[in-house]
Amino acid sequence: MHGTSSASSTERSSRDPDYDRDNQAVDPTYRKDYDRVVDNSGAAGTGSTSVGGNADYNQRLLNQYADMDKLAEVVLYELDNLENRYNTLLNEYKNAKSSSRQVMAMELDKISDDRVMLYKAYTSIYRNGKSDWINVKRDVENTLREYRKKN
Repeated sequence: MHGTSSASSTERSSRDPDYDRDNQAVDPTYRKDYDRVVDNSGAAGTGSTSVGGNADYNQRLLNQYADMDKLAEVVLYELDNLENRYNTLLNEYKNAKSSSRQVMAMELDKISDDRVMLYKAYTSIYRNGKSDWINVKRDVENTLREYRKKN
């Protein structure tokens, strides 16, 4: 029988869009029992602990983001220096004799590789930093050390 329902009236009323157990406006007789809330001082204390824990978590997250930004600034600084070296060498390459162009081309390739490595480190900070900051920080710092050793 299409279009008919065998549900009882109580089942229908619970599915009715106007019937909402959590909506206080639908049932005007609903009132929160503040006496029970006040009497459960122990329960209220645990609620404030979770709020405090949440604030602590938020503060740690803000500190982590600040730490992420500091490390990202270091990577951007190194990238900026690398870009300047690349541009300078590229200008020298344009005016260089063919005998020195091969050496300059190899150096430009090396700078390009370093640039890609630093860009990957930078994107890793913001892509993976929130979920695994300790490992990401270690990896980026190792990448920076490796880059600085080479140069």
